[in-house]
Amino acid sequence: MNTALKVLLGLVGLFALLFYVVYPIAEWSESTQAPFGASLEDKYIVIRGKKPIDAHVSAYGTFYGGEECKSFSWSASDGEIRAGGKSNILFDHNFAKSNDTYELRLPYKGAMSSGCDMKLHQITVDAKNTFDTVGFAELRIYSPVSSTDSPLSFNSLIEAKDCNGDVFKSIRKVWAGAIGCHFYIDNKQRTKDEEFNAFTVYYDFSKFNDDTVIHYDISAGEGYRTEPVDENHGTE
Repeated sequence: MNTALKVLLGLVGLFALLFYVVYPIAEWSESTQAPFGASLEDKYIVIRGKKPIDAHVSAYGTFYGGEECKSFSWSASDGEIRAGGKSNILFDHNFAKSNDTYELRLPYKGAMSSGCDMKLHQITVDAKNTFDTVGFAELRIYSPVSSTDSPLSFNSLIEAKDCNGDVFKSIRKVWAGAIGCHFYIDNKQRTKDEEFNAFTVYYDFSKFNDDTVIHYDISAGEGYRTEPVDENHGTE
């Protein structure tokens, strides 16, 4: 057997080992790991509230590191490369006990990564269902950066009410579905029209602790849609 054939057989064997043994074990290991927030040692804040039964609510935590970091981040908005790491982490495990409520748990303490002291910068919460797979009732949570950014009390209730579906033709010239909502804070309406994009609120992140709960309810309106959209014909 010549050397080239031996190398080829070795590569085939390595591929088979990776594909049939290593990768399945790695996937199984990830699937059996407890989600963040399940351990008593985890430090987290809670975002909880009501939701439509068919909707899945999740959150992204955006973490930034300082300029002294060894890594860098790239901005898609302006194309600039900046010193300091950036990480977007998905938190989608629902700790609630019923299918009409949700509870998400996110870390609020900084973490070291690649020499960076990564700190929580932004939280984005939204819901998805089979009608609106892009996401609706998006809530963006920031820490105040100016005097005009008024932080909410942790006792405040944020609501996305009367969430109703609409069918439209996308830029790909196919039919798609989107759900818009009216946003309220402590029973006061804050949006004039249905919001199909996002609503922004502020909390003082420096006051986050193990007892912090952000209350955010999402409720369906009379025109709420659950059925997937036929890309070619829309829906009746």
